[in-house]
Amino acid sequence: MSRDRAMTQTRPQPAAIFSRAFGRGARVPISEYLPKIDAPFDWRRSLSLHRRLLAGELGVMREASENESDTLPSLAVMVLGVLLSGLGAWLWLVIDSRGALLGESALKVLLLGSVASMLGWALMVGLTWHALRSIFEVSVPIKALMRSMAIASGFAVWQFFMLAGPASFAVGLLVTIAGVLLAVIAVRAATAQADERAAVISVGIGFGVYALLMSLLADLAGVGSGIFVHGLG
Repeated sequence: MSRDRAMTQTRPQPAAIFSRAFGRGARVPISEYLPKIDAPFDWRRSLSLHRRLLAGELGVMREASENESDTLPSLAVMVLGVLLSGLGAWLWLVIDSRGALLGESALKVLLLGSVASMLGWALMVGLTWHALRSIFEVSVPIKALMRSMAIASGFAVWQFFMLAGPASFAVGLLVTIAGVLLAVIAVRAATAQADERAAVISVGIGFGVYALLMSLLADLAGVGSGIFVHGLG
């Protein structure tokens, strides 16, 4: 009886398996690493942040970077920017091809292109954060940087007007350049330790890799969004 009791007491609990330490003698609950998927989403806040950005209120990026509850609303701003950018690019392709690329371009631009743009944006944020930390020794919480850069990416909604025929490339280029400049401002909004030089170089590294990968994807796989649809092979 005592032997059975001892075996029962030493049997590991399922939750403990996922809470084992990464170092000796330490235990970290898994809840520390899992995101709160039940966090409420305030779509009104998201629209307010986006509207203020488009109205020229650049301080909204600093506000979002300092407010933990703006994580989901700021990401929603980024997603809206990507989707409208993809929609404008897709409509340009459909109009330019007189409807011949309707179904094919919907898959490669609206769906795959938008997903690739979001993943590329996440990579850009990660590389910018890494450059700030490793090259310039600037410490900034990656979530704060993500929120401010997500708000900045909301400017991409203007790429919807790429559907304007001959002006398509010009619209895409101007909006892309403006987006990069806003990303530099977003870095400085997220941390006062980053001067102009650090912000410009760090964003340049992140955007450079993003643009290279998106260009290769458009040329080799025929998948793209925004201005990169002009490189579809």
